[in-house]
Amino acid sequence: EVNRGINAFTLGVRSVNPDATVYVKWSNSWTGEEENAETARELIRDHAIDVLAMHTNALSPLEIADENDIWTIGYNIDNSEQFPKTYLTAPVWNWERFYEPRILECLQGKFQGIHYWEGVETGIVDLAPFTGNVKSGIAEAVEKEQDRLMNGSFDVFYGSITDNEGNIRVKERQSMTDDSLLNDSFWYVEGVVIDE
Repeated sequence: EVNRGINAFTLGVRSVNPDATVYVKWSNSWTGEEENAETARELIRDHAIDVLAMHTNALSPLEIADENDIWTIGYNIDNSEQFPKTYLTAPVWNWERFYEPRILECLQGKFQGIHYWEGVETGIVDLAPFTGNVKSGIAEAVEKEQDRLMNGSFDVFYGSITDNEGNIRVKERQSMTDDSLLNDSFWYVEGVVIDE
């Protein structure tokens, strides 16, 4: 899941700036404030970071980026009120839209344990509102891409996709299957640099 997110984010970034690099550094902690703060500090110290995005529930990366006047993309919830100077947006999950029907299925004896691939079209996955820090025209461009995702005319993992070692992972005019997305996402797209 995390690798898919890194790859999707990078593909989006590089669709706007083909020369962009996405540096990834692991904190190995979902909620540890100090571990995530140190990871953010190291990324900022070691690389010319324009935007700091994260996959954690800790707020410390947002705090560190804010102290360094670096744009941020949060994670899981909208923290824009806490960081009005640097916050742009965040992917958010409306889990009640998924879990309430599943709980009802359980109560009715109809639940089936399957892999669910719920996308933006369900309202489960969404973006927090863009802040005033987002340049004019960006919100409209993102909304257009969201519409393409919702109507099925766009697939993030549609090829040709090359990994960060130069290997073609998804051939031209092909798309990754659900099985491949679930079981074969142990690689990174071109533009990703893992900072060890």
